[in-house]
Amino acid sequence: MTTILAFIVALGVLITIHEAGHFAAAKFFNVKVEAFSIGFGPPVFSKKIGETTYVIAAIPLGGYVKMAGENPDEPVKSDRDFYAKPPWQRIVIALAGPFMNLLLAVFLFSTVYTIGRYVPTYRIETPKVGFAPENATLKQGDIIEKVNGKKVTTWEEFEKIVALNPDKTLTLLIKRNGKETTVTVKTEKDNTTGTGYINVIPALKPIVGKVAKGSPAEKAGIKKGDIILRINGKEIKSWEQVVNTIKSSNGKTLEILVLRHGKKLALKVKPEFSKEYKKYIIGIVPEIDMTFVRYPFPESVKAGIREFVSQSSLFFTFLKKLVTGNASFKSLGGPIMIAQVAGKAAKAGLSSFLYFMAFISLQLGYFNLIPLPVLDGGLILMFLIEWIRRKPLSVEFRERFQQVGFAILGILMVLVFYNDIMRLFH
Repeated sequence: MTTILAFIVALGVLITIHEAGHFAAAKFFNVKVEAFSIGFGPPVFSKKIGETTYVIAAIPLGGYVKMAGENPDEPVKSDRDFYAKPPWQRIVIALAGPFMNLLLAVFLFSTVYTIGRYVPTYRIETPKVGFAPENATLKQGDIIEKVNGKKVTTWEEFEKIVALNPDKTLTLLIKRNGKETTVTVKTEKDNTTGTGYINVIPALKPIVGKVAKGSPAEKAGIKKGDIILRINGKEIKSWEQVVNTIKSSNGKTLEILVLRHGKKLALKVKPEFSKEYKKYIIGIVPEIDMTFVRYPFPESVKAGIREFVSQSSLFFTFLKKLVTGNASFKSLGGPIMIAQVAGKAAKAGLSSFLYFMAFISLQLGYFNLIPLPVLDGGLILMFLIEWIRRKPLSVEFRERFQQVGFAILGILMVLVFYNDIMRLFH
């Protein structure tokens, strides 16, 4: 129920803001607005105020602003008709919707940093490798300074670059034992999301975050929140030490000393060999230490703008890789995925939910600027061509443009729904 409610609220706000942009711009240029609808399909609520009918429809997957004289093939009947206005005014009206979504994203990102949000501590710290497999290029303790010549100062920046470069070779400038050196690493591709990853983890504290059901750890009595102090009498200070010790155990029973609610407990656990990971494991994962980040008002706006710029850069980088075939369409998601994430964000708290809304608003704003029919970007492109040519576009051109655009959008919709359904099964 929370998922459905969060989805409806989030989408409802984003669509309302988007359509309000078109509405306000149309009114500014004295275009008659006949209807303002949030949602499609049968109306749930309808009320006429002045010359405009306001509607809330049953299907909350979009909305529209119906203006007088929107059909370019019909003669203009009034100077308040949409097509009675010069192309540049029509461009502004079409642009106003996506612009409002982008503006909303900045506002929400800034609000999030005013309220404050929890982020994994390692993501805002120096990108220091806590664990890497044997014979890997990266080693425990390496500090990543540059990736393909681009400076990185946090683990989050490093994660974003890796995510956008699946199945690629990256050149890293690292600091190892106080000396700088250059190494190359090959990223792998997540078959579910299509994004890239590297089998290394950041430096983490030796605190148990989760215990797998039926695992050796559960059978031994290890619980979530346990702080691992010693293994076989050896002091443990980091999670990578835990991983290395278990991996090199060769299946021999380990004596683990943990701290639980202020009391020390000695436990014995026998690791088992995992065919999937090709190493000995006991079925535990680390707790992710969280840091609360909050700024006073002026700084929160700056932080919100920085986040907006960062996410915008990520959007266009990914779009470029998608077009050139360097990114997988498996990473795209549709309404089902948005609903799932909305539910999780809502359960995580107001700050997380607002951040999610900001992210989706940004995506919605830029997506609508793509020059395809039905989208605002398609209208803007046609009006721009008309403005440059100083005469209306031919019926044949508009029909062909719409046919190609609808075909592309149709394929895209099939892909995102397929991805959503496959994620449900996995």
